[in-house]
Amino acid sequence: MIYEFLLENQEEILALTENKSRELAGILVSSKQLKKGLPIFYTQLIKVLKMEHSTPDPETDKNAMVKAAADSNEPALAKASGRPNDVELAKSAGLHGRELLRLGYTLSHVVHAYGHMCQAITELATTKKFAFTSDEFRDLNRCLDVAIASAVTEYQFLRENQEMNREVEHLGMLAHELRNCLTNIGITVQVMKSGMVGLGGSTAQLLDNDLKRLNEIIERSLTEVRLRIDLEIHAVSTNLLQVVDQILVSAQTEARSKKQLLVLKIDPTLVFKADQQLFHSALFNVIQNAIKFTRSGGKIELRGNLRGEHIIIEVEDECGGLSCDPIDLFRPFEQHNKNKEGLGLGLTIARRAIELHNGTLDVSNLPGKGCIFKITLPA
Repeated sequence: MIYEFLLENQEEILALTENKSRELAGILVSSKQLKKGLPIFYTQLIKVLKMEHSTPDPETDKNAMVKAAADSNEPALAKASGRPNDVELAKSAGLHGRELLRLGYTLSHVVHAYGHMCQAITELATTKKFAFTSDEFRDLNRCLDVAIASAVTEYQFLRENQEMNREVEHLGMLAHELRNCLTNIGITVQVMKSGMVGLGGSTAQLLDNDLKRLNEIIERSLTEVRLRIDLEIHAVSTNLLQVVDQILVSAQTEARSKKQLLVLKIDPTLVFKADQQLFHSALFNVIQNAIKFTRSGGKIELRGNLRGEHIIIEVEDECGGLSCDPIDLFRPFEQHNKNKEGLGLGLTIARRAIELHNGTLDVSNLPGKGCIFKITLPA
């Protein structure tokens, strides 16, 4: 019987399944819940297969099916299957899918987790010359289908809830930023109207800063909306140095206040096709990020040239180096510096915009010094 084979070879099959899953996951994290997830499902799988191939008591089986169908808290997929035993399979698989999402795994990991178990079972059966009957193999695949569907359903349901909550949080933070800017502008205007300060003093500079910040928030929001509803690139001839000069008109104010040195090493003849709004927004976010996190008195170097068939644009800063995984910098709402101003969306938007140009945006860490953001575009 297949359930006897699974019971006798449980440790080997689970170890083989874990090894296959680890190869797919790479360096992604694990947890006690995740390590317990597949063994719990495996135990339930043996129980179901044993019951499938035992002679059922018609009355008991009928009562179990009625109870399963009446319980509104059980997974819909399991109830729809008409098999009461599938309920526990679906529940254990759903918990597994929930834990994979919490740890940052992809939907591919969820699907392949049970595929790996099937591979492990069939490989070991071949090695030990154990032959399944066609009914046993059919039941095994049915159970794994229930598990995959339940884990995926739970994973997607929770991910959609997370994204919805993020959207609400995003709107709240955006409104908060706009209100802060407008409040500061209102106070500054009132002070200036009273005649207590002039137009050339530090109060006027605060007004300039808040207006610039307000413009940045609106520009970033417009770009984000554009990336969601209009993914078509409207490419026109673009001179890199001219784009950088436009960005520095507003960015240099903050750089000067921090006594930062901006060094340009850009080929003035470098011209390429790009969507001006999206490319400007992407490069603006990268440069603004460098100014924001570079130490006072530090240097920021902007480089741009043609290398073979690619345009390479680099922004090197002196932020002190990265203390986190570089990948995290591009995740929405991620902020790893003490300076928590903003929503943590700038680099996310920048990468999306560059990828729409069939390019890449990556970061290299310079431990103890800073980092280099590198944009690569096809020439």
